[in-house]
Amino acid sequence: MSQDAAVKGKPAAGSQASLEGGTDVTPEELVEFIQRLATNEPHIRCRTGSGPLGRVAQALNEHAALLEARRLSSVEKFGIGALVEQSQNMMMTADTSDRIRFVNFTIPGLTYEQVLGRSVYDFLLPADHERCRAVFHRVLETGVPDSYDVQSYADTGPSWYVVRVGPIRDEGQIVGFTMITTDVTSLKKTQLQLEQSNRELAQSNRELESFASVASHDLQEPLRKIQSFGERLKTVTAGTLAPEAQDYLERMHNAATRMRRLIEDLLAFARVTSKAQPFTRVDLSTIAREVLGDLEVAIEQAKATVTVGELPVIQGDPTQMRQLLQNLLSNALKFRREDAPPRITLEASVEKESGRHEILVQDNGIGFEEKHAEKIFALFQRLHGRGKYEGTGLGLAICRKIAERHGGTIAAHSSPGQGSTFTIRLPQVQAVAQPAQP
Repeated sequence: MSQDAAVKGKPAAGSQASLEGGTDVTPEELVEFIQRLATNEPHIRCRTGSGPLGRVAQALNEHAALLEARRLSSVEKFGIGALVEQSQNMMMTADTSDRIRFVNFTIPGLTYEQVLGRSVYDFLLPADHERCRAVFHRVLETGVPDSYDVQSYADTGPSWYVVRVGPIRDEGQIVGFTMITTDVTSLKKTQLQLEQSNRELAQSNRELESFASVASHDLQEPLRKIQSFGERLKTVTAGTLAPEAQDYLERMHNAATRMRRLIEDLLAFARVTSKAQPFTRVDLSTIAREVLGDLEVAIEQAKATVTVGELPVIQGDPTQMRQLLQNLLSNALKFRREDAPPRITLEASVEKESGRHEILVQDNGIGFEEKHAEKIFALFQRLHGRGKYEGTGLGLAICRKIAERHGGTIAAHSSPGQGSTFTIRLPQVQAVAQPAQP
């Protein structure tokens, strides 16, 4: 036997005779053995053989056995057992009959022995049995880990858990499954609160839809009659009414017109979500040409110059994209300076960092103070009197709602007398296509 072979054998791998027999142990064997012990190989054993150094070799073997026992004790103390026992997560194992074989926590009111061998379904609410059984059987059949969330059956302790289920294999065969539970009570409460808020929001949207239905008929019909009879009265009494009466009639007609316009704008604001259409491919260049065609008369009257650059194709609601551009271009024409014809630019680019489309609407109009840059997007907010500029204060609020529905933003920058820039940022691809609302 060589010196190297003499110090490599484990007790379980060879007989005691193989360690004791043979020629005398040499000093070189002992030196190599001691060196390997020093490099943390306590499992090795040295051949004792015969001769005067045999007792030394035997003593070293006994010392190696003691070191190995200490190592195994350390592994047990700091190994998987410690992780399982000290874990804040309940860990269980079950066999293919769904019977509990191990649990690292004591279950309230039961001893460890009273838990072992019982069905996992004894510790689940009846309403969860079928759902959990499907997960267990899927893991047993496929070997693919799965998970489920479940409400605690106990009256004390955490209320909700997430349970991760994994397969137990023995020589390639699935013989059971593991269950590791995590307390998610706080997260679940937040989720339930969010779901309640969503239900309340949905109810609010239904009420808004109901309002829109009422506004579209019950409110507008009386206004149409006021305007109609006002026009008839004006025609019938032409030249017979006193100037003061004619003024009253004109004011009544103007007020009815403003009210009707306000109702129409409120309906437009509500319908951004209530009458929304699914997202499709929208060519903004085509939309811009159609809007400019609608505004042709206003552009000619204002002697405006409108420059349109290359615009992107996006995923969106075509009707709403048209409304967005029309509102912004109409504002650029409306809020123009008296000393210079309007110059309006519509262009787009792609932001390098975010990859989003950036659409700019710029003008050389009257502008506004930067401190109002957020206020102008609120409902019914006007920076100018009704006598000078017509409008209901809803146009930009509608623009913001459209941008947000498309996963984007809209912002404004301006200064008095220097024009304004409206920046719309939209994603190139919508994360989730928006369905049409009933």
